[in-house]
This record gives sequence, C-alpha cells and structure tokens, in this order.
Amino acid sequence: MPFRSLSPEDVISGGTRLVRAGLEGGKSAVAHGKPALERAANLTAQAANWGAQNPASFACAAVGATGALVFVAPGLVSIPLLSSIGFTANGIQAGSAAAAAHSQIGNIVCGSAMAITQSAGAGGSGLVIVNGVTQLGGAAMTVGSAGLAWVKAKL
Repeated sequence: MPFRSLSPEDVISGGTRLVRAGLEGGKSAVAHGKPALERAANLTAQAANWGAQNPASFACAAVGATGALVFVAPGLVSIPLLSSIGFTANGIQAGSAAAAAHSQIGNIVCGSAMAITQSAGAGGSGLVIVNGVTQLGGAAMTVGSAGLAWVKAKL
C-alpha cells in the first residue's frame, strides 16, 4: 500500500472529526455519569447517617472491612510499613529505626527477625513471612470485629 501524502485540509478535517467525536463522548459521559454520581452520593449519605446512629456497629464494620482488605492484599500494609521503618529495597536506610536497631544488634544472625525483615524490605523470601503475619493480623481484625458486633447484637 503506497503512502499517500496528506494535505493541510485533510489534517484539519480529521482533527475536526476527532474533536466532534470527543465532544459527543463527553455528552454521553455526562448523561450516564450524573445518575451514577447522584446514586453514589445518596448511598454515601445513607451510610453516614447509619454510622452516626450506630457508631459501635459502624466501627466494627470499618475494622472488619479493613481486616479483610489486609488479609486479601497484605502488601498494602507490609511494604509501606517496612519502608517507613527503614527496610528498603536497597537495604537498611541510614538514620532509620532499622539502622538504629542494627547498630545495637551488631552482626545479624541468619533466620533472626532482623534478617527476615531485612529480606522482606529488599523483596526477598522474608516478604512471604512478613505478609503471612500481616494476613494473620487482618484475619484477627475481621474475626474480632465480627465477634464484637455479634456480642453487641446479643446485649
């Protein structure tokens, strides 16, 4: 297929068609997006009212949902937490809490908690252990909040 050169008029008419299509798509998004946005705002208001009327149940639901999220995606918690303490992908960050602990410990023993967290921070096999412990915490949050909600319902 030979290359056809485009005239300035061809480029302008193509650009005009593209802009018109974008404007039509924008109209469609507004037409369909507004009802969904109104429903979402209404649902949010209903949830806020229920939470204000049932603060203990709302707290249990929030903690339970957070625990479930941590259970499903432990990396959302473990990786930022490890990094904030000073266990980074490049090793222990100078001046961090991890560096202070390392200076107190001295040589790191293989299999110790410090070695595991150092490995986890670098994305090694220690991350499996840290994520497993994080998942246990998420499961405990979910089960504990469900238990408290059940006890509250019985009282």
